[in-house]
Amino acid sequence: MLVFISCSQKSEIVSKSAISVYTSLYPLQHFTKWIMPEAQIQVLIPSQIDPHNFEPSLKDIQKLFNANMVVYLGNTDIDRWIDKIKDELTLKGIKVVRLQDYIAFKKYSLGSEIDPHIWLDPILVLEIIKVIKDKAQELYPDKKDMYEKNFSLYSEKLKELDRDYKKALSNCSLKEVIGSHEFLNYLSARYGFNFHFIVHEPEEEPPLKKIQKLKNLIKQSSIGYIICEPEGEKIAKTLSEETGVKILKFNTFHQISTIDYFQAMRDNLEVLKTALNCK
Repeated sequence: MLVFISCSQKSEIVSKSAISVYTSLYPLQHFTKWIMPEAQIQVLIPSQIDPHNFEPSLKDIQKLFNANMVVYLGNTDIDRWIDKIKDELTLKGIKVVRLQDYIAFKKYSLGSEIDPHIWLDPILVLEIIKVIKDKAQELYPDKKDMYEKNFSLYSEKLKELDRDYKKALSNCSLKEVIGSHEFLNYLSARYGFNFHFIVHEPEEEPPLKKIQKLKNLIKQSSIGYIICEPEGEKIAKTLSEETGVKILKFNTFHQISTIDYFQAMRDNLEVLKTALNCK
């Protein structure tokens, strides 16, 4: 299959003058658009599909061979399949941006699997757009000034967001946050709170032992809230009903949204301030 695809011609590019970029995930599409607003940037994994369970079709792979640039995370359970074809893509002259080669990812709390949720940390997003900017300038040196200007604009916005998080989460009476699944490792490490989760992935069934442990934590630490993304609402509801804690909605920003990253993250900040009882 890979031999067939790598020998194919770029017949699906919309126009000869268009810059075609594919990203594996929606947040990477969103960030690439900040730097390269003139490009046609498309996301491979549909928003209605759990990215952890996405299986690319032959047509999906073909799209990558028709691109000028491909941006993805790396060796994660979301898009590691691109690793298998990255050398063929490079041989075809496609700029392959594997973020894991430039950014330090963390592992999940259990096992050796890498946590992909780097886009929930504003400082890591700053690193992401710097990599995208650098690689875009290599591919299109005539657009260097525009890419640099866009990077400067959004880097300042991200630094401001980071300052807002530090200030808002610096005076809180709680240090423990419970979430529906494991999506806050980067954010909790950045801003100094302890993150506990009901299940590792949303489709899992929570072990009774884990539920009891969280019940004890809720009682000992006077926790009043569970935060969850839409997919984890059912899981959060079970613990909520058994303990009386309330549920707060958190935007993990992995699906196409009508609001931009900065608004989503400021909404999330309000959720965290409530959960951590910040003044």
